[in-house]
Amino acid sequence: MMAPAAFQEIQQLIQNGKKFILTTHVNADGDGIGSEIALFTYLRELGKEAHIFNHSATPENIEFLDRRGDIELFDLQKHGEIVREADAVFILDISDWERLRDLGKLLRQLSVTKICLDHHPLEGRFGEVDVISTDASSTGEIMYELLTKLGARLQGKLVEALYTAILTDTGGFRFSNTNPRAHQICADLIARGVKPHHLYQEIYEKQPANKMRLLGKILSNLNFSPDGRLVWFAVTQEMLKTTGTQPRDTEGFADFPRSIDGVELCLMFLETENGKAKISFRSKGKIIINGLANRYGGGGHPYASGALVEGNFQEVMKRVVSEAKELFG
Repeated sequence: MMAPAAFQEIQQLIQNGKKFILTTHVNADGDGIGSEIALFTYLRELGKEAHIFNHSATPENIEFLDRRGDIELFDLQKHGEIVREADAVFILDISDWERLRDLGKLLRQLSVTKICLDHHPLEGRFGEVDVISTDASSTGEIMYELLTKLGARLQGKLVEALYTAILTDTGGFRFSNTNPRAHQICADLIARGVKPHHLYQEIYEKQPANKMRLLGKILSNLNFSPDGRLVWFAVTQEMLKTTGTQPRDTEGFADFPRSIDGVELCLMFLETENGKAKISFRSKGKIIINGLANRYGGGGHPYASGALVEGNFQEVMKRVVSEAKELFG
């Protein structure tokens, strides 16, 4: 539950403020964007000036939440003054300055009040107001609580955004972060007009053909440890070029091999344009993997984490796989 003092401070900031900025992490996902759209909708209904500035383009399967184009790619020259004039900034689904890129650098220089809502672990403080709940299934769950307490009208696009946030971050209610509260909230959202089949089709059943071709290449080139408990695969720049896909098209791919009987841990290595290795760590629940991600400058949940590593792609992959094998004892 949100601490009463934190809620009261947020409530006062919204009541007294006029201009607000909303943002989320680089390579934004359904949870970050859904939470942004829900809060943005509420602020606009109050007559507030609100802007959503993100570093990365919205994934195609989440674009239906932003048909009006309210989400803008942050540009320091174009948006810097708007940020400087803001009364408060809401930082959603992330408590890591690095993953806010250019906007994060600017915010650290400003005295503007920063409010962080996140369900990832945080050591120490991040913003002036931190609402961190690692027991929550998603930031969408925290946002639902906040908006309910604020007396927001839960209807229309706002409830679709909240449902999308929870649905996507729990993997369609499959992941270990799925809790009773997530189901209770979604039941309420359905009662308020959400059509689950419609949102499922928007999010999961409008995949481009070239993305499926890339997935086919991946699934035909999986690597297994001798005991079959660890599986890993690489997505190279060459694979992206030959299939006409983008890095964002790999969203969710790290979860597919977990469905293989006997697999307990999956690693996805994505080669970036600048030669780095973006690693996704996924565990079925027996092996805690955020510690391994932390070793490489990343982090996340115990069973779903990530890291971005510099160095020769093949060498990084070999080293991380070797260390992952050690997790099995």
